[in-house]
Amino acid sequence: MEIKKYKLKPVPRIVNVLNVKDNIYLSVVIGNGQIGGNKVTSDGKLLAKGNLSEPAFIGTVSELIEKEIEIETNVLDVNAFTNVCVITSTILNQENQVLFTKIDHGAASESGIANFTGKYIINILTFLFLLFVCITADGYAQNNSEELTFQNLETPTSPGFILLDEAPASIERPTTPQGFGLSIIGFFQGTGGAMEFAPYWLTSHPKLTAEIMTADNFPVLYNLSVSVTSVKADNNNYLTGGFRTRVYQSYGKSQSEKLRTIKKEIENELSESSEDLEIEKIEQLRKEYVGITEKPVFNIDIAGAVGGGSVTNSFDDLVFSRWAAWLSLNIRPGGDDFYFTVLSRYLYNKNFEEYTVKADLADVGTRLNYDIGQFCLSLEYLQRLDLTENNYNDNRIAVIGSYKFSDNLYITSTFGKNFSKVNNIIALAGINFGFSRSKVKAF
Repeated sequence: MEIKKYKLKPVPRIVNVLNVKDNIYLSVVIGNGQIGGNKVTSDGKLLAKGNLSEPAFIGTVSELIEKEIEIETNVLDVNAFTNVCVITSTILNQENQVLFTKIDHGAASESGIANFTGKYIINILTFLFLLFVCITADGYAQNNSEELTFQNLETPTSPGFILLDEAPASIERPTTPQGFGLSIIGFFQGTGGAMEFAPYWLTSHPKLTAEIMTADNFPVLYNLSVSVTSVKADNNNYLTGGFRTRVYQSYGKSQSEKLRTIKKEIENELSESSEDLEIEKIEQLRKEYVGITEKPVFNIDIAGAVGGGSVTNSFDDLVFSRWAAWLSLNIRPGGDDFYFTVLSRYLYNKNFEEYTVKADLADVGTRLNYDIGQFCLSLEYLQRLDLTENNYNDNRIAVIGSYKFSDNLYITSTFGKNFSKVNNIIALAGINFGFSRSKVKAF
């Protein structure tokens, strides 16, 4: 587990106070859904440690004046969406008057730790100095733009692939949207590709704590991703746009309690100097915590896509082909590695492949999944119903295997029977790339 260190600037940070009799309190809020711990010292004396999301008393002005206060914050990357860490350090007095506040960003290494160290000095303001500070306050601002890197977890099948019946899996098991990711389907033959990203995680969220994320039963924004897909068929080229998100999730009472317990243990372990951290124990706690957050007992996902085709592979000739919207329910009865998904999907078909007339189609089906270490084995069955004239009633059944080679590379393969009466043997392989090093600017 790698520790990335960040020295907070300026050094030192000056905290101006007016009254020598004030009591000084400190809070450090860990944002972006990450978990962290703090250690506050001055002249070798421990002033506070642990979770400081609520203001903690660190001393009086007379005790702290002109002494260097060191605040060390260790943040563990537990957020499946991003490995950017953001902390908000606030110093205030007994009347809740904010004396100093600052938001700092830093990317942890993948599944690693970001170490923030800041040095602070309490300073008594005289009247003239106070006047000077008021005049020049606008000139004192540190640029908070940081390079953000995104977590590299499995990129889910693009809704566009599913819309065109070209996906290795037509029933999606729950996955985490990338900050930015690419998918290639039929990569030996170059069938098509998709680009997908999660808009919410293009910026940091200082007030979004780990407790808020896990307690939120309606994580629509966290999970929202949009995508563009291109697929090459025998007689046509298709371009689609799609979205997916999670509208509800629940970990259950037992799993939620485990999350709180593990979080406290992580905070305690991180409340030491970076040289004294028990890395192996922290890594194990992280795996336990992330393992629970990635496996809600129950969740509801929705998705939609619209697509058009062009015989000349040109935007000028692009003609609407079909659109679809679907809802899936995922249930994990024991909160473990076995789970199943139930899907319902509506498709409006105008002119796509063998569907040569307008038709209202409906898909209903289920998928059974079992995770075995880095490997997931699934069996799915879908029944397609023609709600217009019963011309296209059909089904799809497939066995799906997905293997995680690394955090950046997943391979998915499928064998089975697809929709349609002819050319319906599925023998597909897909590759998913997750870009943890893709960078944007956040302000």
